[in-house]
Amino acid sequence: MSEEQIAFHVSYASVESAAGDDPTAIAVGILRQERVLAASRGFDGDEAVFLIPVTESGAVVALDADDRLRFELTAIALQRLFEDAELTLHLGMPDDALEEVDQELDEEFGAAFEQLDDPAAASEDLGGFGMPDDVGDVADEDDFTIEPVRVAEFSRRGPWGARVTAQLSGVDVDYLEVGTWSLYRYATDQPHMAVSGGRADEPIIEVNLPRHGEAWIEVSTGGRTGMFWPNIERLTQPVLEIDSIRVPESADVYRRMLLEADGTSEELQGLGMGDAIDLDAARRACAPEALDGTVGELERIRSFVAAFGVPASLISAGIDDGAAGRRFTPRGWPRTLADLTVGGIAEMTALPRRERPLPRIARFLRKRPALGAAVSVAELAAGMAASTTRSPLARGVGVLLIIDAAIDLVIWVRRITTR
Repeated sequence: MSEEQIAFHVSYASVESAAGDDPTAIAVGILRQERVLAASRGFDGDEAVFLIPVTESGAVVALDADDRLRFELTAIALQRLFEDAELTLHLGMPDDALEEVDQELDEEFGAAFEQLDDPAAASEDLGGFGMPDDVGDVADEDDFTIEPVRVAEFSRRGPWGARVTAQLSGVDVDYLEVGTWSLYRYATDQPHMAVSGGRADEPIIEVNLPRHGEAWIEVSTGGRTGMFWPNIERLTQPVLEIDSIRVPESADVYRRMLLEADGTSEELQGLGMGDAIDLDAARRACAPEALDGTVGELERIRSFVAAFGVPASLISAGIDDGAAGRRFTPRGWPRTLADLTVGGIAEMTALPRRERPLPRIARFLRKRPALGAAVSVAELAAGMAASTTRSPLARGVGVLLIIDAAIDLVIWVRRITTR
């Protein structure tokens, strides 16, 4: 077996019936007859989707009578078998075929592409290229209203990020924390990005829950980002019975192909988190249910987030959207910056670092604002005394103390009046 044969990629193939009905049963029968290491992903109303392994040379990976890998079945031959059954199999094309398609598209629509690249081109200039000649033919913009996506961000950040997120996104953000983990929960129909104050705030696990379509999760840590769709392979079904394959190596290739089709393992390894994540649990949350994957759409999302060590109660609050917490609203940047200043070290410190001396002192004084104000008054008095000495250095230090004390006094007064 050559290296070229061993190296194959999994193609997402679609099957259509001329009659428009579900072609899954017939397609599965053809693939089983040829013993192709394929999998079915179901029928969406228009086409049935399959995973089919194909080598770089265009050979379809299948099994022979002895359950060993064979490579004599070509992609073209497989397509002809589907044609004989009055089905159309759309499989990946080789590079030279893709180049031919690109050339045909360029010849037919090249002028339209050039106008689309021109910002000054008006929509009416595209008539004759598949665009409507009358702007009135275009559906009303209200028909394309984007529905808000529910977002749950799990991280080690304190409340400061919730304030900033509310201002950046223009929506209310709920903040909850359990132990050393926090949750930012909001809904938005705009592009959004998680804010971070550094490595101590990470990982940031952003769960996106659209009303329609698949949920996706974005994990950011150490300058690396991984994208995951826990439910995209949930209903994937192997065409062949894996347990009935007599050659262990062939069964292992088939199983690994199905488990790694969506690239989850590679994405998880790319995060470089080591023991900070339960890799097996995260993989199970994305694996097909037919291959011992976690069962249930929401349960798969819960299990994936839990693999990072997030408490179950916080996960439920983010996904179920039930528990109440502190709510931050957009208030304008001047007010937001003022609130961040008033929040101080206690809000800016990453949750795992809250027990360090400086954050503990800050929390102690915040609970006793009168004592904090007294400390600032003492600092102001010391600064005034230092500013009257003959030493230029001492006078400079005194001025800095006066400025710092004045700012602190304003903050302490604000905290006292808002208690």
